[in-house]
Amino acid sequence: MPERRARIIARASVIGIVANALLSAAKIIVGFIAGSYAVISDGIDSATDILTSAITLVTINISEKPPDVNHPYGHTRAETIATKLLSFIIFFAGAQLAIITIQHLISGEVSSVPRAAALVVTGVSIIGKLGLAMYKYRVGCSTGSSMLIADAANMRNDIFISLTVLAGLFATHVLHMPVIDPIIAFLLSIWIMRVALGIFLETSVELMDGQADPEIYRKIFCAVSEVEGAMNPHRTRVRRIGRLQVVDLDIEVDGNATVLLGHRIAGRVEEAIKREIPDVYDVIVHIEPQGKGEHRERYGLSQQIIDEEQNSC
Repeated sequence: MPERRARIIARASVIGIVANALLSAAKIIVGFIAGSYAVISDGIDSATDILTSAITLVTINISEKPPDVNHPYGHTRAETIATKLLSFIIFFAGAQLAIITIQHLISGEVSSVPRAAALVVTGVSIIGKLGLAMYKYRVGCSTGSSMLIADAANMRNDIFISLTVLAGLFATHVLHMPVIDPIIAFLLSIWIMRVALGIFLETSVELMDGQADPEIYRKIFCAVSEVEGAMNPHRTRVRRIGRLQVVDLDIEVDGNATVLLGHRIAGRVEEAIKREIPDVYDVIVHIEPQGKGEHRERYGLSQQIIDEEQNSC
């Protein structure tokens, strides 16, 4: 199964590399010929998509490796690390574009009105990016690959960028105001850097064992409440490892219960949590006697902490 998943993701990455390479080359060449900074910037953005697909292709072979002595949780966080690296590359590309367009605006250099070829290549780019976005999103959902789903979201951003470029080119042709083109390019550079910052922050949440959706803890407490004999879930921690999640929590049971009964209750808690939350790899349940548990722990959440956090907002 992991091998088949890796092959599917690798194929999607190769298709992304080829398609984005063609689109990027076409936009950059036509952009230079037509004298359009906005089209060139769109081509640079497509070039960063080549890196996205290339990083996905390399990383999937690492992340699918089985656990070893040095990596008992496996290698799936290689995807997260690679995605964070990508955020730096995208931000650098956006910053370089911003510097170029600002220099152009300050110098007052007037470029020629972009040729019709710029309109054509931008229109083709929109159609191509739409197809890639739909394809990568579908493959990402079927394989549970957060990298491909994020890449698909980035492709949708590219569609918006190309639409903005197309609007700028149209306004330039109609109004005969070439200055609009570098202004559009500058705005796109801000958008590219914003996307990079979003990717950086999103991956930071996972690397720090955070949760983008704290609602998952409510689902855990709800699942535990449905198990007879399981009480007061606390010291609950959830960490994401790639596409999977590991849940660690303490529960209280009747202090007079046998070890066998406590074990069965813990097993039912694990089953309830896995039914409630998809993609849970493992649930670690620590049993404590009712009213005798240690509640001054430093890490983890309880229902009380969640309620207090909500009331303080």
